[in-house]
Amino acid sequence: MTTDGNSPSYQKQLSNSGRNDNSTPANTVPPGLPSYYNPDGGPPTQQTTSPGAANNTDIDHGTESMHLVGTQININKQKCIVKGRVNCGTEELYAVESDKSLSGYDGRCPKCRTNHVHFDDPNRGFYMSVKNAHDVVTKQKLDNERLKGRKDIPQLTNIVENLPPLDQPILGKNKGIEGDSNSCYMDATIFCMFAYNNVFDKLLHMEVKTEPLKILQKVLRETIVHVLRDQRNGFVQRDALFHLRLQLSEATHDPSFKEMEKDPSEFLRAFETLFQYAPLKTISPDQPPKPDESNITTNIIWEMFDANPHRLPSTNIASIFRNSLSEIPAKLATIPPFLVLVAPRYALAQRSYRYIIPDREITLDNSIVQLVCLKCQKTNHDPETSKDFYFCNECYKKESPSLSTVTNDATITCYCTSCSADLHKHLAGSNHTHHTKRVSMDKIKLNLFAVLCIETSHYVAFVKCQKRNPLQHEWLFFDSMSDRMYDEQNVPLVDRVPDFDQWINDAEKGKDEFFNWLDDRRGKRQPTSQTFSENSMRQLRLFRDGAFFFYE
Repeated sequence: MTTDGNSPSYQKQLSNSGRNDNSTPANTVPPGLPSYYNPDGGPPTQQTTSPGAANNTDIDHGTESMHLVGTQININKQKCIVKGRVNCGTEELYAVESDKSLSGYDGRCPKCRTNHVHFDDPNRGFYMSVKNAHDVVTKQKLDNERLKGRKDIPQLTNIVENLPPLDQPILGKNKGIEGDSNSCYMDATIFCMFAYNNVFDKLLHMEVKTEPLKILQKVLRETIVHVLRDQRNGFVQRDALFHLRLQLSEATHDPSFKEMEKDPSEFLRAFETLFQYAPLKTISPDQPPKPDESNITTNIIWEMFDANPHRLPSTNIASIFRNSLSEIPAKLATIPPFLVLVAPRYALAQRSYRYIIPDREITLDNSIVQLVCLKCQKTNHDPETSKDFYFCNECYKKESPSLSTVTNDATITCYCTSCSADLHKHLAGSNHTHHTKRVSMDKIKLNLFAVLCIETSHYVAFVKCQKRNPLQHEWLFFDSMSDRMYDEQNVPLVDRVPDFDQWINDAEKGKDEFFNWLDDRRGKRQPTSQTFSENSMRQLRLFRDGAFFFYE
């Protein structure tokens, strides 16, 4: 849900330097001045929901009857006093004085460059539109009202019993995870990771040492994941997300997790660092892993890059993944338990391809996986080495005490054709039998189980519900903020997507025609909601907005 990748717009508003340029036209904002000087612009993005975000005095918060002069308001966690309300031309502005000096400010009106009111310190004075000030205060009041009703962790629904992923969908409104303010990036990511899949469950049960991390893990496991998997309910309260964000801020020493809009990559990277969990291991081609693994790179996600120099309108995710590996260059050093592939983006919400097809399977073959002979250290990418590698458990048990190479999950335990033959020479004519198996890389496939999508700073997800019968599955759509109640409470939704597989079939068979059809519909001069049905809108979101692709 991030707009600029690091911090919301209002964090920059008090730090940008203004200019004392008396030649500035009356109807424009001088370069460098904050956006809330512009009466026609939107309000400063107020994104805090933490207890420290707002403590305004009691005010009548109807936007027309609100009177702020003489009151204290908070902007970007800085206390400010509203010194006066003035008319400048056709605009109504509030004169506001911060409790700290602001670099580049001189207390003069940005519209006419005169002093409308007296500031105790001109370097702390600035102006903002009446509408923006009212919007800020209203938002802070709503946040305060919500915080008063927060449940403590013991008051939340807690399920200690370990529950497996769901194998039957729990559908409808108020199912899934209830969004909390700007938490949709986290809601959708957690739903992808845990609701119908267990490949991330190691994070829930691994041993951790610090108290903040223990609390974080417990909140995630017992108030979110287990509750999400409870077939009797399947609904996670927003306060559980609130406490997860608090604990994540505490564990990472990063307060922005508590209150800011962020990106799923930041959330997943935080888990990678806190839990030291990075199962995706890559290595440079033709390099055997060193005993200390210093030449192995580990990640929890793979952030791909593809400049798309030919400006192609569409591609598939497997092609981007292979191209990204070859550009580095790098090979997979082991078969990962999962892959989270992040589509190449110029910005957090702008991809390098207009449409991306999510492959339902990705094959991990010899071209992208590196095999290293435990005996001679040659790789399957060595031009002088046979591409065939073998595994023999009996030989490995016998040889492993003398091996100096890495033998943990950072590599695939196998022998090249030559070394395997040498190891088995002594067995000729004997009664001993070794069970030697060729390492077959063409059969190793990872399956798509979730797609996380972003549009206009809002995240939703498509997630596969795998039935008990391995041949049966269905796709679901999840939105933690599908609707609002009383303009305050979010209503989550889990719904079936019966045409998901057919959408991908159509895109794969007639890619150009299919996406030309989407372009044609998007180009119609009417609102998207009128151009597309709800089902077609989801189809558009899958191919246009897919940003994170989850494979197991």
